[in-house]
Amino acid sequence: MKPSDIACIILASGVSERFGEADKLSARLGENTVLETVIKTVESIHFGQVYVVSPIQKEGSFTWVENNNPAKGQGHSLRLGLRMARDAGWKNSVIALGDMPLVQSVNFVNLITKNNKKQMVVSEFESVRMPPVYLGATVIDKILAQQSPIGAREIFDMLQPLTVPISADSALDVDTLEDLDRVRNILAARKLEGTDLHD
Repeated sequence: MKPSDIACIILASGVSERFGEADKLSARLGENTVLETVIKTVESIHFGQVYVVSPIQKEGSFTWVENNNPAKGQGHSLRLGLRMARDAGWKNSVIALGDMPLVQSVNFVNLITKNNKKQMVVSEFESVRMPPVYLGATVIDKILAQQSPIGAREIFDMLQPLTVPISADSALDVDTLEDLDRVRNILAARKLEGTDLHD
Protein backbone atom coordinates (compact mmCIF):
# COMPACT_ATOMS: atom_id res chain seq x y z
CA MET A 1 0.00 0.00 0.00
CA LYS A 2 1.26 3.46 -0.94
CA PRO A 3 0.79 6.70 1.02
CA SER A 4 -1.35 7.95 -1.86
CA ASP A 5 -3.85 5.19 -1.04
CA ILE A 6 -4.29 6.47 2.51
CA ALA A 7 -5.82 9.55 4.13
CA CYS A 8 -3.96 11.26 6.96
CA ILE A 9 -5.99 12.83 9.76
CA ILE A 10 -4.31 15.34 12.06
CA LEU A 11 -6.12 15.82 15.37
CA ALA A 12 -5.69 19.48 16.34
CA SER A 13 -8.57 20.15 18.71
CA GLY A 14 -6.93 19.64 22.06
CA VAL A 15 -6.06 22.28 24.62
CA SER A 16 -3.59 22.07 27.49
CA GLU A 17 -4.30 23.80 30.76
CA ARG A 18 -0.67 23.23 31.69
CA PHE A 19 0.45 25.31 28.70
CA GLY A 20 -1.29 28.44 29.95
CA GLU A 21 -3.72 30.74 28.17
CA ALA A 22 -1.94 30.64 24.80
CA ASP A 23 -2.77 28.14 22.05
CA LYS A 24 0.02 25.58 22.11
CA LEU A 25 -0.53 24.61 18.47
CA SER A 26 0.09 28.23 17.42
CA ALA A 27 3.35 28.50 19.35
CA ARG A 28 6.31 29.27 17.11
CA LEU A 29 9.01 26.77 16.21
CA GLY A 30 11.17 28.98 14.05
CA GLU A 31 9.41 29.78 10.77
CA ASN A 32 6.41 27.56 11.53
CA THR A 33 4.00 26.93 14.36
CA VAL A 34 3.76 23.61 16.17
CA LEU A 35 0.80 22.56 14.02
CA GLU A 36 2.35 23.85 10.78
CA THR A 37 5.43 21.75 11.50
CA VAL A 38 3.29 18.62 11.77
CA ILE A 39 1.40 19.51 8.58
CA LYS A 40 4.64 20.07 6.63
CA THR A 41 5.98 16.67 7.68
CA VAL A 42 2.72 14.93 6.75
CA GLU A 43 2.52 16.70 3.38
CA SER A 44 6.07 15.57 2.53
CA ILE A 45 4.82 11.97 2.49
CA HIS A 46 2.16 12.62 -0.18
CA PHE A 47 -0.84 10.98 1.42
CA GLY A 48 -3.93 10.78 -0.76
CA GLN A 49 -5.64 13.46 1.32
CA VAL A 50 -4.82 15.30 4.53
CA TYR A 51 -7.51 16.34 7.03
CA VAL A 52 -7.03 18.69 9.98
CA VAL A 53 -9.64 18.38 12.74
CA SER A 54 -9.83 21.68 14.61
CA PRO A 55 -12.38 24.05 16.16
CA ILE A 56 -10.63 26.92 14.35
CA GLN A 57 -10.78 27.08 10.57
CA LYS A 58 -7.45 26.27 8.97
CA GLU A 59 -6.48 26.97 5.40
CA GLY A 60 -3.97 25.15 3.25
CA SER A 61 -3.65 22.24 0.85
CA PHE A 62 -5.59 20.07 3.30
CA THR A 63 -9.26 19.69 4.22
CA TRP A 64 -10.44 21.36 7.41
CA VAL A 65 -12.80 19.29 9.55
CA GLU A 66 -14.72 21.48 11.98
CA ASN A 67 -14.87 20.32 15.57
CA ASN A 68 -17.38 22.58 17.28
CA ASN A 69 -17.21 20.66 20.55
CA PRO A 70 -13.54 19.92 21.35
CA ALA A 71 -14.42 19.42 25.03
CA LYS A 72 -15.79 16.00 24.06
CA GLY A 73 -12.20 14.82 23.78
CA GLN A 74 -9.87 13.07 21.39
CA GLY A 75 -12.27 10.23 20.63
CA HIS A 76 -14.82 12.72 19.32
CA SER A 77 -12.17 14.43 17.15
CA LEU A 78 -11.06 11.07 15.81
CA ARG A 79 -14.58 10.08 14.77
CA LEU A 80 -15.11 13.44 13.03
CA GLY A 81 -11.97 12.97 10.97
CA LEU A 82 -12.62 9.32 10.18
CA ARG A 83 -16.20 10.05 9.14
CA MET A 84 -15.13 12.84 6.82
CA ALA A 85 -12.47 10.67 5.23
CA ARG A 86 -14.79 7.68 4.91
CA ASP A 87 -17.51 9.80 3.29
CA ALA A 88 -14.91 10.96 0.77
CA GLY A 89 -14.08 7.36 -0.10
CA TRP A 90 -10.91 6.76 1.92
CA LYS A 91 -10.90 3.26 3.41
CA ASN A 92 -7.62 3.48 5.35
CA SER A 93 -6.21 6.30 7.45
CA VAL A 94 -3.14 7.35 9.39
CA ILE A 95 -3.77 9.40 12.53
CA ALA A 96 -1.34 12.07 13.72
CA LEU A 97 -1.47 14.56 16.58
CA GLY A 98 -1.06 18.27 16.02
CA ASP A 99 1.05 18.65 19.17
CA MET A 100 3.74 16.11 18.21
CA PRO A 101 5.99 18.22 15.93
CA LEU A 102 9.07 15.99 16.16
CA VAL A 103 7.50 12.97 14.47
CA GLN A 104 9.52 12.36 11.31
CA SER A 105 8.41 11.19 7.91
CA VAL A 106 10.19 7.88 8.48
CA ASN A 107 7.85 7.20 11.42
CA PHE A 108 4.84 7.41 9.10
CA VAL A 109 6.54 5.33 6.42
CA ASN A 110 7.36 2.64 9.00
CA LEU A 111 3.67 2.38 9.94
CA ILE A 112 2.65 1.87 6.34
CA THR A 113 5.46 -0.62 5.67
CA LYS A 114 4.67 -2.66 8.79
CA ASN A 115 0.98 -2.74 7.87
CA ASN A 116 1.16 -5.91 5.72
CA LYS A 117 -2.64 -6.19 5.75
CA LYS A 118 -2.78 -5.83 9.54
CA GLN A 119 -5.71 -3.60 10.39
CA MET A 120 -3.91 -1.48 12.99
CA VAL A 121 -0.30 -0.45 13.56
CA VAL A 122 0.74 1.98 16.30
CA SER A 123 3.94 3.70 17.36
CA GLU A 124 5.55 2.61 20.61
CA PHE A 125 8.15 4.10 22.94
CA GLU A 126 9.24 2.27 26.10
CA SER A 127 6.15 0.03 25.98
CA VAL A 128 3.81 3.02 25.68
CA ARG A 129 1.64 2.92 22.56
CA MET A 130 0.90 6.24 20.89
CA PRO A 131 0.28 8.06 17.59
CA PRO A 132 0.99 8.17 14.80
CA VAL A 133 -1.28 5.20 14.08
CA TYR A 134 -2.35 3.33 10.96
CA LEU A 135 -6.02 2.26 10.86
CA GLY A 136 -7.38 -0.16 8.29
CA ALA A 137 -10.93 -0.24 7.01
CA THR A 138 -12.20 -2.88 9.44
CA VAL A 139 -10.83 -1.03 12.46
CA ILE A 140 -12.33 2.23 11.25
CA ASP A 141 -15.71 0.50 10.89
CA LYS A 142 -15.49 -0.66 14.51
CA ILE A 143 -14.58 2.81 15.78
CA LEU A 144 -17.39 4.50 13.87
CA ALA A 145 -19.86 1.85 15.03
CA GLN A 146 -19.26 2.62 18.72
CA GLN A 147 -22.24 4.22 20.43
CA SER A 148 -19.97 6.77 22.09
CA PRO A 149 -16.49 8.03 21.20
CA ILE A 150 -13.62 6.00 22.61
CA GLY A 151 -10.08 7.16 23.23
CA ALA A 152 -6.81 5.86 21.85
CA ARG A 153 -5.97 3.64 24.83
CA GLU A 154 -9.36 1.94 24.68
CA ILE A 155 -8.87 1.31 20.96
CA PHE A 156 -5.39 -0.13 21.55
CA ASP A 157 -6.66 -2.44 24.29
CA MET A 158 -9.61 -3.58 22.21
CA LEU A 159 -7.71 -4.39 19.02
CA GLN A 160 -4.18 -5.43 20.06
CA PRO A 161 -2.33 -3.75 17.19
CA LEU A 162 1.10 -4.32 15.76
CA THR A 163 3.71 -1.82 16.95
CA VAL A 164 6.68 0.01 15.46
CA PRO A 165 9.32 1.76 17.57
CA ILE A 166 9.51 5.53 17.80
CA SER A 167 12.36 7.56 19.29
CA ALA A 168 12.19 9.53 22.53
CA ASP A 169 12.38 12.79 20.61
CA SER A 170 9.63 11.84 18.16
CA ALA A 171 7.42 10.73 21.04
CA LEU A 172 7.56 14.15 22.67
CA ASP A 173 4.33 16.15 22.64
CA VAL A 174 3.89 19.81 23.55
CA ASP A 175 1.81 20.14 26.70
CA THR A 176 3.81 22.73 28.64
CA LEU A 177 6.09 25.68 27.96
CA GLU A 178 8.96 23.47 29.10
CA ASP A 179 8.02 20.92 26.43
CA LEU A 180 8.06 23.71 23.85
CA ASP A 181 11.57 24.73 24.89
CA ARG A 182 12.73 21.10 24.61
CA VAL A 183 11.30 20.83 21.10
CA ARG A 184 12.99 24.07 20.07
CA ASN A 185 16.33 22.83 21.39
CA ILE A 186 16.00 19.50 19.60
CA LEU A 187 15.11 21.21 16.32
CA ALA A 188 18.09 23.56 16.71
CA ALA A 189 20.40 20.60 17.30
CA ARG A 190 19.00 18.78 14.26
CA LYS A 191 19.59 21.87 12.16
CA LEU A 192 23.22 22.01 13.26
CA GLU A 193 23.60 18.30 12.48
CA GLY A 194 22.02 18.76 9.07
CA THR A 195 19.16 16.38 9.81
CA ASP A 196 15.53 17.15 9.12
CA LEU A 197 12.05 16.08 10.12
CA HIS A 198 11.42 15.00 6.55
CA ASP A 199 14.51 12.73 6.33
